[in-house]
Amino acid sequence: MPPKKNGKGNGDKSLKKESTNPQQKTDEELTESDKNFYRAQIRDLEERLERYQHKCDELEVQEKDLYSKINNLEKEKKDIVLYLKRTLAQKEDELTDLAETLSRHQQAQEVERESFELQLSLLRHELQENKEKLTSENMALAGKLASLEEFSMQREKLMAERRSLEEQLQKQKEEHQAQIYNLEKKAVLDNDRLKKEMLQHVAAVAAEFRWVSDQKMPETTKRAMQENLSVTAQLQQLSDKTKELLKENDDLRAREKQLKIENAITEPLIHEITKKNVANQKVVHQLTEKCKQMQSEVEKCAKLQVEHQELLDSHSAVCTELDALRKKHATVIEVLNQTKAEAKRQRKELEEERTLRKQLKTVLEEAAVALKEALREVPKEEDSELKITVRRNQMMQKLLAVLDSAAALGNGPALTEFLPEVTCSHDLKKPSDIKRYQFIHFNSVTWIKMDMQHTVALRHTYHIIILAV
Repeated sequence: MPPKKNGKGNGDKSLKKESTNPQQKTDEELTESDKNFYRAQIRDLEERLERYQHKCDELEVQEKDLYSKINNLEKEKKDIVLYLKRTLAQKEDELTDLAETLSRHQQAQEVERESFELQLSLLRHELQENKEKLTSENMALAGKLASLEEFSMQREKLMAERRSLEEQLQKQKEEHQAQIYNLEKKAVLDNDRLKKEMLQHVAAVAAEFRWVSDQKMPETTKRAMQENLSVTAQLQQLSDKTKELLKENDDLRAREKQLKIENAITEPLIHEITKKNVANQKVVHQLTEKCKQMQSEVEKCAKLQVEHQELLDSHSAVCTELDALRKKHATVIEVLNQTKAEAKRQRKELEEERTLRKQLKTVLEEAAVALKEALREVPKEEDSELKITVRRNQMMQKLLAVLDSAAALGNGPALTEFLPEVTCSHDLKKPSDIKRYQFIHFNSVTWIKMDMQHTVALRHTYHIIILAV
């Protein structure tokens, strides 16, 4: 490779030499060593091109593998999406079934609640009526019971009085019988005694009378008459006392008869009151049974309220589960949307990579063609300097176009990197300045400098191809 000359002063000297001695430049360009060098460089570039082609084939194989993997991923994604859709459909069906079941339960529960509330209101109304009725009956029965207790007390009092009177009557009767018996006995004994006494007295009187009569008849008669009067008075007293006892006995018998009449009147009344008391006890028993039944119904209502509360709790649990399923469904849909967005982004990136790859492949092909043309370009002896310059300018324009396309794709150096060191990058800010400098450069440098720049451009183009691959 010919040595490269750097620096501004050297460049100016070479320009002067090239302008004064172009024939020497042509001779240097056509040296055998340069041709061998360019041929070796062409072979090297062809080998590298083959290697890059091989690498490109490998990349195509890798691309196919990536396509197959992407297809597999898309299939898996489709399967996952289908599975998620089926799961979502199943969950939606389950949600629909649960919603229908919940609505049916709510309707049945509402109907049962209305029926239970109606029954409860009826039971409360009936219970209130029964309570009022029972309260009134209880008050009436309490009044009757009070009167019955009062009557019972009066009856017991009367019965006690009756028993005491009967006992008293029995005692009086016994005493009366005993008195009658004693009186009769006494009367009999008195009669016997009086008879005996009378007989004795009569005998004595007779004896005395006989004696008195024998002695004095008037005094004896007088004494006998006095004794007869005293005995008659005693008998009269006994007769009065007997009449009093008989009268008292008649009074006691009348009292006993009156008590029997009162007892006969009282017994039906007591029997009727007893019947009423038994009937009231039956009513109280029935009311007690009714109250127990109402209490059992109230307990049933309480149980139904507990069941209703349990149904409400289960309904709230089902609603909570439904909300959780809805949130899960929304999460699954969000994940699905994210997956779709990611897949879309990956497709977009894949399309961009494919487009970029096609562009890079095009740039690579254009660079290879430009390199082949540039490296195979050998100036002929009969060609003029202007023709060679134009041809080389066209070749450099192609290379610059390849550089521009590679730089536009972001996989190669910019045009300013190939400019000589004498010109700074900040001095060439516009594309017109770059083209103007390029034109001045290609028309003012010597042939030796052109060969050096040509070699440098080829080397940079080679690096562009490496970067593109």
